[in-house]
Amino acid sequence: MLGVDTLLIAFSLFLYLRFFHPTGFQDYYSITDNVLWALVIVALWYFYAAVFDLYKLSLVDKRSEIIKNTIITATLTGITYLFIPFFSPTLPFTRLPAFLLILTMVVLLLVWRIIYAVLFKHPILPKRAIIAGAGWTGRELVQTLLRNEQIYHKTAYKIYGYIDDDESKTGKVYEGVKVLARGDMLFKYAVRLKVDEVILAIPEHETLHSPLYASIVDCENHGISVRFAFDIYEEQTGKVMVKRKGSSYYLANPYSMIQKKSFYRVTNRMINVGWGVLASLSFIFLIPIVMLVNVFTSPGPLFYRQERIGRNGKKFNILKFRTMIVDAEKEGGPQFASKNDSRITLAGRFLRKTRMDELPQFINILKGDMNLIGPRPEREVFIKELSTEIPFFRIRNLVKPGLTGWAQVNHEYTTDTEEALLKLQYDLYYIRHRSFFLDLQIMFKTLPVIFKLKGV
Repeated sequence: MLGVDTLLIAFSLFLYLRFFHPTGFQDYYSITDNVLWALVIVALWYFYAAVFDLYKLSLVDKRSEIIKNTIITATLTGITYLFIPFFSPTLPFTRLPAFLLILTMVVLLLVWRIIYAVLFKHPILPKRAIIAGAGWTGRELVQTLLRNEQIYHKTAYKIYGYIDDDESKTGKVYEGVKVLARGDMLFKYAVRLKVDEVILAIPEHETLHSPLYASIVDCENHGISVRFAFDIYEEQTGKVMVKRKGSSYYLANPYSMIQKKSFYRVTNRMINVGWGVLASLSFIFLIPIVMLVNVFTSPGPLFYRQERIGRNGKKFNILKFRTMIVDAEKEGGPQFASKNDSRITLAGRFLRKTRMDELPQFINILKGDMNLIGPRPEREVFIKELSTEIPFFRIRNLVKPGLTGWAQVNHEYTTDTEEALLKLQYDLYYIRHRSFFLDLQIMFKTLPVIFKLKGV
């Protein structure tokens, strides 16, 4: 999708420059002379596309949303681009040709998006696969793939059945998928069904001791891809797999939760300091405005300090603009904030909606208590409470907390244990897969929260 978007935007710019702009009337016109112009317009498209959720898979087949958001994104991209000095072509004397650039972008991108929605809903050449293991993990994966197919139309997997060591399961159907045979028949069925992929739904440390092992090796030697169910689950959902047992939860795959990345940590710290300095200087200008509004609506301290738990359980005081009445927890004690919380002040409601109440936390970032990206820091009282039902809750403290995170851009505000678990699954996914690319993705996904006032 990204590649086609880029080509269509560049093609729209080429048509505009070649046929409607004075540049194109030169004797030796070459599109390579305007590479910078092309890069700028593509960058603007991706910025607005992130803000208006054009790459959000759950919206791909919602035709009205796609049409509306594509028109808005293409229009804003074109208008912004045409009025950026030095990095875009000089506007011609007659303005009409300039708007033909916007019209061309809207038409081409709209047609492509509608075509993509149709193809996305009915994937071409889905992967043919069988699942080794009809236990909880295998069934959970099948359930997830089916759910994603119904909601997002994005799995691109066709599951032909399970293979399991337990012969008593042969012939049984779980989640609409049949158990075909015992473990040592895996290779035979993989070849017979011409599958592209074998999905291992048994714990990694048990694989070597399973009758499946020889068949797995045969599959790989035959050119059939072999992958673990946990990896596919994370790829499909953006969170780690969690199993419930009674009233408690535990990680389905607790191994390799965090990878040691020295280069990432050092470089990330430099980036955090850079952003911290810039943001700290900018929020200084916001202080007089917030202070003035507070004087008339909710007199009291400008800032709010609260103890939070950071990396490896280290305690630190988080800094925020005060958004609630003074002594908000005096009567009810510690509690999660809710959407219509009566304790939130008039100025505080706007600050929370735009997430500007978090700006003072750049001081925490400069001090090294936090990162720009990471799991949000929690209070000890909530960690203790949630740890009684989710024993591995403290795993999120393996890394520094962040100003924004994977959980924040994928899920709304937490109000109960079930939602806390869901956000934790996203946090642990981030811990396991953190990288510069994922951090950049989170930053782009944070923009809609700010621009659309989605904060609580």
